[in-house]
Amino acid sequence: MENWLFLTEREIIQEIGHRLKLIRLQHNLTQKKLSKDVGLSVSTISLIEQGNSTSIESLIRILVRLNRIKDFESVFRIGENLELKLKFEKAKLRSKRKRASNKIK
Repeated sequence: MENWLFLTEREIIQEIGHRLKLIRLQHNLTQKKLSKDVGLSVSTISLIEQGNSTSIESLIRILVRLNRIKDFESVFRIGENLELKLKFEKAKLRSKRKRASNKIK
């Protein structure tokens, strides 16, 4: 699922849980090992991966352990309007000359 814009809150929570599970598996961690590393119970890890709600603190602990806290940080960037930045970049690309100059040297 790439576009979360049209998902319900519940579907987003489920998608987060699913992705956390995939990332955990990429790190070759069991739920038991992850739970021990972050100080949460195995059942809590399991519930999160099944798409149940969790506290921000628990999510942050997991993201730190999985080396993904930078991804979470990007959500809270201040002073950066990405939509405006993309429009500017597109306009910059369009404004480049597409033909040779008429000047004779």
